[in-house]
Amino acid sequence: MTTPTRPARLELFLLAHHDDEVFCAGHLRRALDGGGRVRLLWATAGGLAPARSRLAEGARVLDVLSLPTSAAVDLGLPDQHAVEHVGAIAREVGRLLDEGHRGGDRRDGDDRDGDAVVYVPAYEGGHPDHDAVNLAAALAVAARPGLQAVEFPLYRRGPFGLTVQQPSPAAGTSPERCVVLPLSDSDLALRHALARANASQFVPSLLPLLALARWAGRGRAEPARPLPAHDYARPPHPGRLLYELYTPWRFARWRAAAERSGAAQSP
Repeated sequence: MTTPTRPARLELFLLAHHDDEVFCAGHLRRALDGGGRVRLLWATAGGLAPARSRLAEGARVLDVLSLPTSAAVDLGLPDQHAVEHVGAIAREVGRLLDEGHRGGDRRDGDDRDGDAVVYVPAYEGGHPDHDAVNLAAALAVAARPGLQAVEFPLYRRGPFGLTVQQPSPAAGTSPERCVVLPLSDSDLALRHALARANASQFVPSLLPLLALARWAGRGRAEPARPLPAHDYARPPHPGRLLYELYTPWRFARWRAAAERSGAAQSP
């Protein structure tokens, strides 16, 4: 009798926007090189460019990663409104995990979620959609014991203005700092290729963010840490959040929308 082999590790990148993958390129490359089954789930489409342009750029990202179209899911939610669909995003994460476990034959008590990891933008108040997918990941983890999740910072308000890929966490939930993954030349080449694939975002968004990261000494760094048990009923840090400065969203509205979408105040 032969022992059935376990499937390769499933690595799901839960992203708010097409271009968030630029800031986890090192982890993406290691997942691909390690033989894992890489999946991307993009929650929204639109924003600085029409939704159809963002979707087309997502297809170019898959080409850069040499992944088939079946490796990605586009939910196509409106930009800045992911928080109104947190429950649906979490359910889609669960569906993709089930699909990855040999056709969705997962049973209660099955520990195969220990062979899966979800990467997600950090809860840091930089963009309401980033915080929304972070909450969705937390809900998925709460529903599936053994599932691992990792958050990676993008941008947020810092003591001296905008800060990018800050390894010190914004949220007071956990004082644990991020572990910084050094980026090799190959990692940087992938990061730049992914940035170019998101052509509509390159000049107005990605170029200045990457320049700020480099200026701060994080041009070859990719911070990340295990997803803490954030208290999503509280803002990620005191004072005005970055997204409160450039969007109509305020934290009280974000929290209320999360509760209406079926998400608890705190998983």
